[in-house]
Amino acid sequence: MHAAVELTGMSRIVVERAGAAQVRVDGRDLILFAGCDYLGFAHAPEVAAALKRGVETYGVSSSGSRATTGNAQAHDDLERDLARFLRTEAALLVPDGYLSNLVVAQALASRVDTALVDREAHVSVLDALAAASIRRVVYGFCDAAAAAEEARTLGGLILALFTDGAYPVMQGIAPLRELLAVLPRDGVLVVDDCHVTGVLGRTGRGSLEHHGLEDPRIVVTGTLSKALGCFGGFVAGREDLVELSRETSRAYVGSTPIPPALATAGSAAIALLEREPQRLERLRANIERVRAALQRAGIPAHSLPLPVFAWKAATPEEGDRIHARLRERGVLVPHVHYPDGLGSYFRLAVSAAHDAAAIERLENALVEFARTP
Repeated sequence: MHAAVELTGMSRIVVERAGAAQVRVDGRDLILFAGCDYLGFAHAPEVAAALKRGVETYGVSSSGSRATTGNAQAHDDLERDLARFLRTEAALLVPDGYLSNLVVAQALASRVDTALVDREAHVSVLDALAAASIRRVVYGFCDAAAAAEEARTLGGLILALFTDGAYPVMQGIAPLRELLAVLPRDGVLVVDDCHVTGVLGRTGRGSLEHHGLEDPRIVVTGTLSKALGCFGGFVAGREDLVELSRETSRAYVGSTPIPPALATAGSAAIALLEREPQRLERLRANIERVRAALQRAGIPAHSLPLPVFAWKAATPEEGDRIHARLRERGVLVPHVHYPDGLGSYFRLAVSAAHDAAAIERLENALVEFARTP
């Protein structure tokens, strides 16, 4: 689910201009029900202004590793803001969300040789464990009992467990409290919160807030490029584990950090979410409206508090035809063909930036195609 969008028999989507809920493709403005800008922060004036100030202060690139001359005050400030927002002891900023799991895996490699992994965990988790030479043992999707059984089979010596906090396409939320029970007191539960930071929890703080957890064994990995609308990844948790990642991960030490200006924008996005909780309220209201619209069109829709809905057409070719017809009606809902083993499917993303007219237009188009052979 994490490669370039390809459309069977069609060219890649090339965005010529973008707004919070609208894009221009092939010279036409389309209502956008795609991507991951769930709160509309990628186009928020406050975030853009912070980015501009950052460029004026730091330039475009830090031009060096954070272990040498590439560390900026903006990076340190964003780490403090992330730790405060997520309510963890510390946070480490890394170049992107994909690398966040590799940074953690490299830090754990000296003490962990085998890890339990959810069957549907993000490909970055699988790649991270392979790169860190940590053996993975897979358990059933969001199934803590299956994880416990695998741990017993392995003699109960499992010190690390990796899972996504939520699975929007697969329609699941990880049972973190039950997964913690699988681990010993010195174990580590790594939760990839890329899709739920800014989405789950009463105030958008993600999986820990959603489940009401404050367990020092939990390490959260995530991204600023989805609900926070910026760029970069992070590792957040107990201070000693975060510092272990900072000191021992070659992926961290050997990479150039995000431009300091983007770190400035990231801090602005966090402040905006805290200052304007109504954005999260609008997102949740829009999730309910889109869910109802899908159901009225006869399309299966999950009941989870997640802003992504996925479904399959009868055939990949039919999906491509529906995608093209939706575009003709001015609505962009990607029909994706990812190398994820799931085949082709529609991936519809909801944003706080969608208004009632946009959702009504989506529903009318979907209902039309539902009754058209």
